[in-house]
Order: sequence, then C-alpha cells, then structure tokens
Amino acid sequence: MTPVLRDRGAVHMSPTTSRSTRVLGAAAAALLLLASCGTPGGENPSGEGTSPAASPTTVAESPADSAPTTQSPAPTTGPTEGSTAGPTENPTGTPTASPTGTPTASPTASPAPVELVTYSGTAADAAFAFELPATWSVDGEFSDVGGTVAVLGPDGAPVGHLSVLIAWGAECGPDCSMPPVTHLGDVPGGVPLSSSGQFVVRSVAMDLTSAPELRNAYGWPDAVRLVTSLTDADSPPPTAMLPHVLYGLGTVETGVVAPNGITYRTVIFSSVHDFPSLEAAREYTGSEQHQQVEAMIASFRA
Repeated sequence: MTPVLRDRGAVHMSPTTSRSTRVLGAAAAALLLLASCGTPGGENPSGEGTSPAASPTTVAESPADSAPTTQSPAPTTGPTEGSTAGPTENPTGTPTASPTGTPTASPTASPAPVELVTYSGTAADAAFAFELPATWSVDGEFSDVGGTVAVLGPDGAPVGHLSVLIAWGAECGPDCSMPPVTHLGDVPGGVPLSSSGQFVVRSVAMDLTSAPELRNAYGWPDAVRLVTSLTDADSPPPTAMLPHVLYGLGTVETGVVAPNGITYRTVIFSSVHDFPSLEAAREYTGSEQHQQVEAMIASFRA
C-alpha cells in the first residue's frame, strides 16, 4: 500500500503545505539568485583595485593624467617665460646698453672740441680776420705796405704764414723746370674774398727724390714738400709747378690806391711741410693738425 500512500500524499496535499513549499522554494531561489548576483558584483570592484592587471591600468592612467598636466604648463610656461624674458630683458638691455654705450664711447673716441680764437688786423689797407685754435699764436706784425706773419703751433713751430702784399711776382729761380705735383685735395673756403671771390684751400705735394740737385738748389730739407694754401676757386688743380711757388693766392679790394696804382691787395695764406716720402706727406693730410690748418685758412675773410 506504499503506492497508495504516495498517491494520497500527492492527491491530498493541503493548500497550506503547498503554499509554504512554494514560498520556501521561491525564497531559496531568491537567495541563490542574490548570492549569484552578489559574487560578480563584489569581485569586480575588489579585482580592479588589487589585481595586477588593474594596477598598471590605474598607474598608466595616473601618469597619463599628470603628463599632460606637467607638459601642458611647460609649453605654456615656455612661451610665457620667453615673452616675459624677451620683452623684459630686450627692451631693458637694448635701450640701457645703447644709450649708455653710445654716448660714453663717442665722447671718448672723438677728440674734444677745439676752442677757437679770432685774429684780426689790417695790412696795407686791407682789413682781415680768421680763426685759429686757442693754443696757437701769431708772431709778427704788418706794416702799412703789408708784410708777413707766422702762425705758430702749441710747440712754437710754424704751422702757417700769412702775407698781404701790394705787389707780388715770382722769378724762375735757379731752374725754370716745373716738376710734376700730386693734388691731395681741396677744401671750400668760407666767405668769398672781396676781389677774387670764391676760394679753396688746396694741398699739393712735389716729390724731388729723383732730382737731388734741384732739391738742393731750393734748399729743401727733405725729398717731398707739401703745401696747403688759399687758392682761387677758378684755378684748376695743377699738374706741374715751380718748386718755390707751390702755393696759390687771392686778392682783396681796399678802395685805396697804392703807389703802384692798384686798389686790391694780394693775399698768400699757406702752410709748408717737408717729408721723406710722398706716402708720409699723404698720411699727414689725414692728421688733426692738417685739418686744423685747412680750417684756419678756410676761415680767412677780407
């Protein structure tokens, strides 16, 4: 009757028992479902934090995040420092160095301005004036018929001669040959002369190295003579001259009739230097003294 008992249990199962059984089964299933869902959920967070595979991922992301942060300021800082350093240093350095260097170097490199004085007088009824350095002096006096005075440098050596004459003439001398000359430049005069007008300050040099007998005849101490003189601007640079007449001249009007019946006076304002070679004479024309001589003669007015 075992079969009857099974059938009876199956057939006569109470509703309460069946409901309880279903509830218990559902509860058990729910527990199993919760357990199965809870396990993956708990492993994943735990695994991401502790697994070796997760650590590199976290570490890799951290440098990656910090790298852009570190490099991003670098480019930003670079240009910022460059623009700050560039504009700040360059404007500060350039203006400061330029104004400080240029004004300081210029006065040091260039010679100090030369103080000038005016020498004026009257010679053979011709009133005249010119400027010369304050350290130079004029030696001699003019008379009613003119004459010659010397301009002396700081050491007392002659640097120029001024002659104002009623009459002027030149002879050939011991030899009438006219050796070649080298024209070493003209400087424009300042105020035109009252008779001959515009003039220049001309420098010419004659080299008698190959003519010692001629040099001795004129008493030259060296082979080359350099003459700088007031010259009529209409006279072209010469190619040959008499050894004892290497200078030019000008004329000034006085309105006073001289014994020879003329009213103008002849002016010869010149500077003479002797050198052992033409190269030495040419080099001297670049000196400060030569430029001062040119300026002095160019300032002559009468």
